Amino acid sequence: MKLKYTLYLLLFIPNILLSQAAILEKDEMLIGDQIKFTLQIDKSKGNDIQFPVFENELIKGIEIIERSEIQEVDKNKRLKQAYLITSFEDSLFLIKPFVFKVDGKEYKTNPLRLKVSNFKPDSAFVSKIDTTQQIPITDIKSVERAPMTFEEFFSRFWYIFVFILIGILAYFLFSYFKNKPKKKTSIFIKSKPIIPAHISALDKLEKLKQKQLHKQKELKQFYTEMSNIIRTYIEERFKIPALEQVTSEIINDFNKTKFANNDMNNKLRELLSLSDMVKFAKNEPDEYKNEMMFEYAFSFINFTKISQEIEENDKV
Repeated sequence: MKLKYTLYLLLFIPNILLSQAAILEKDEMLIGDQIKFTLQIDKSKGNDIQFPVFENELIKGIEIIERSEIQEVDKNKRLKQAYLITSFEDSLFLIKPFVFKVDGKEYKTNPLRLKVSNFKPDSAFVSKIDTTQQIPITDIKSVERAPMTFEEFFSRFWYIFVFILIGILAYFLFSYFKNKPKKKTSIFIKSKPIIPAHISALDKLEKLKQKQLHKQKELKQFYTEMSNIIRTYIEERFKIPALEQVTSEIINDFNKTKFANNDMNNKLRELLSLSDMVKFAKNEPDEYKNEMMFEYAFSFINFTKISQEIEENDKV
């Protein structure tokens, strides 16, 4: 016992006497425990003081979990850095001195000893075990099966419930569609009558005339609607993409039809050109010109309508 206390004294005396020291919170620990390890040094040693640098281990077998910043303690007379360490090896670690570098000189700390061991029950725990009592030896009981709960049954055989639900749903759907009265469907489908292009265009022109936009000085809207009516009629009647073409392109394509003549070409050109001037150049034709454009529009549609084409074919 005296020898043991003498060794402890030799380990802790340097912590008191040396101006630089390495200190363990305790020198024995169980595997996986965490204890504190501290490095400290007097500031009076010099100006440039460099602490020992560690990565993930203090030494091989002793791991570093956390580390603090270097702090000033004892009224700023000493510098201190603390580490939280652990070990998972059943071993006695003899830790060699660590080195401080102060103004280019080296100062070593005291060596340390750390015993890491597995759990061993102390004598007080062992003394509580009564070894005098004899435990009667009996046969091993057979395994008893606990009743299966609904949750256990559902977790194992959930797919049975799914199949039952699918079967019930299929039965109701089958019964519904089987007993549902069938609607009588007519074999003949009435198709919507196709309105000839000239009838639709003439109707739109009449509605535009009733608005009297040209008499209310709404000339831009008036000529925009009239131009769209004529362009739509040309597109539906002659399959010319008039809504996407400029006036000159429309005239060129119309000249390829059998209805092209000087009178119709001039009326169509003047109608579309004047509409462009009003829409884009803000031209303001007089009342007489506006009424004349109405006459040109009606005249162009009536001259080129489908009935006129049929009459000409009959004559030929």
